[in-house]
Amino acid sequence: MRIGVYGNLTLDELDRNGKPIVRPGGSALYSSLAAVSLGARVSVFSNIGRDYPNRILSLIKRRGIDVTGVKKFEGLTTRFRISYLGDSRKLELIHPGQRLKPADRPRSLEAIHLGPVFMEAGLDVLNYARHHSPFLSLDMQGLLRTLDRDGSVRLVRRNIGPFLSKCNLVKATEEEAHVMAPAAATTVATARRLLHKGAQFAIITRGRSGSLLVRKDGDALHIPSVPESKAIDLTGAGDIFIGSWLATFLALKDPLWAGAVGAAFASLSVRGFGASKFRFAREELFRRASWVYKNSRLVKG
Repeated sequence: MRIGVYGNLTLDELDRNGKPIVRPGGSALYSSLAAVSLGARVSVFSNIGRDYPNRILSLIKRRGIDVTGVKKFEGLTTRFRISYLGDSRKLELIHPGQRLKPADRPRSLEAIHLGPVFMEAGLDVLNYARHHSPFLSLDMQGLLRTLDRDGSVRLVRRNIGPFLSKCNLVKATEEEAHVMAPAAATTVATARRLLHKGAQFAIITRGRSGSLLVRKDGDALHIPSVPESKAIDLTGAGDIFIGSWLATFLALKDPLWAGAVGAAFASLSVRGFGASKFRFAREELFRRASWVYKNSRLVKG
């Protein structure tokens, strides 16, 4: 299975015990690494600046990800400052990076995932993606972000109807979903409002409360999170969930099992930083996925 991922690779400044560190990040990075770990052939389409470390790009390539669609320019890479207080996160934009463009040459892809981080994917990328893949997924986070005067990132409601109408899967955090459908009585109702535009599936992630998988004109399922006592870094967990879901769903066409694998992979990822998020025994991944699958349940709405 071949998956294309559109979204800018980032450099993220994190505070670790009062000491600032810079790590590679971005939805495109985490979702691609998760998908390739599960057997997908992944191509990344992104922009990076002169400050992006060559060793990181080489590491991504060594993992089996095609980086010929990663374009280097003379400006600076998209950069965020991230700080955590418990499960809450403060995000600041240091530099926005450059907008994406459709691929120069069409490629045969089973799916394309749009994972923008800050308004870098426009309608030209959307239309290209819809035309060149039978399955299109969207993480809406980067379409809803705006800046306060101090550079802090917050969410605003925008007209993203063209994106919602052309994708097969929409993924959002609970907060992002409620920004787009603020009057909905429940999170399931919120998901169904997003699906009303045309997508087949909605995945709403809710941190330790698990996630919801809602099918258009079908069931709504609660997918539990796996309790993890060794969580040290939550960065990228939602992106890893969706990358795992895509790779598994394309292989087996079982959306619930794909959600169980996504939840299991996300739970393992929070135990490490950077590349260590992807170092674990496959037996443990599928043991956790089986637990999630057995404990998933139907919910009303």
